[in-house]
Amino acid sequence: MVDTGQPDRRRQKRIHFIKEVEVVGVGMRRCSDLCVDGMYLETVHSVPVGTIFDLKFKLHDSDEQPIKVQACVHYIHPGVGMGLGFVNLKPEDLERIKQFIENT
Repeated sequence: MVDTGQPDRRRQKRIHFIKEVEVVGVGMRRCSDLCVDGMYLETVHSVPVGTIFDLKFKLHDSDEQPIKVQACVHYIHPGVGMGLGFVNLKPEDLERIKQFIENT
């Protein structure tokens, strides 16, 4: 991510999470970090802040059920990526993400 020289204002613990994420209707994108309320997707193609996507991703490389969630673009780094916040995350998926982060 880009160093802005500003203090980190994140409210949630973030972990490095290098995985492919399906942006439904768009294709696969690489995720570089994850927290309980969102993720950072690497992409050279920017979209406006406020854009909503449907995402599918797995926390592990196993045959687990993917997490399916909507995400809203909170900020962009043009040509680099964008920060997404989860929208309407199911409670059971929130718990899965919390456990994954705690155990990583």
